[in-house]
Amino acid sequence: MTVLDTAIDCYFSATNARNNQLAAECFDPDACVFDEGRQLTGLESIRHWLQHTQQKYQPEVQVLTTQRSYGEVWVKTRVSGSFQGSPIELDYVFALQDGKISRLMIR
Repeated sequence: MTVLDTAIDCYFSATNARNNQLAAECFDPDACVFDEGRQLTGLESIRHWLQHTQQKYQPEVQVLTTQRSYGEVWVKTRVSGSFQGSPIELDYVFALQDGKISRLMIR
């Protein structure tokens, strides 16, 4: 398994600890998140998304594998929480800029 970049490792650790403030700090101010068919742009939208996701699903994310491809970091995860079908495997696709997450797609 590849060692995760600091921002990505911090994002998963903060998410699992339910620390939305720390998770938001992993993102670039102009970052975009694509999740559940929605696009969110900017830290305020991302903070709201983190809080809503935590309240609704209480996700716990386990990193399974990672790989780098064309400037992106693909992380296969097992996510459990309070949602139908839990646990499920999801891909988190990150782009980084200056040590921060600039884009996250969850599939």
